[in-house]
Amino acid sequence: MSKLLTKNEIGRLTGVGAENAEEQKRVLDKNRIPYVIKKDRSPALTWEMVNQAKLMQINNSSSNGQTPQIPAGINMSAING
Repeated sequence: MSKLLTKNEIGRLTGVGAENAEEQKRVLDKNRIPYVIKKDRSPALTWEMVNQAKLMQINNSSSNGQTPQIPAGINMSAING
């Protein structure tokens, strides 16, 4: 079982303050990264969820052979550790 990201990790990933759950959810939705809602209404997710979502976006990109662009708002250095 995967460990959930901390509020600070989600904040780093989304570029939104750790206590701004609504804006974090908006950024995650915009970038098609799945999450679940905790009792406090904040998003909960794992790095596996992030990585799988990004891999699916890359694999489903246009077939013209171009390298897909990672959407704005995603902190790739946080994803890569």
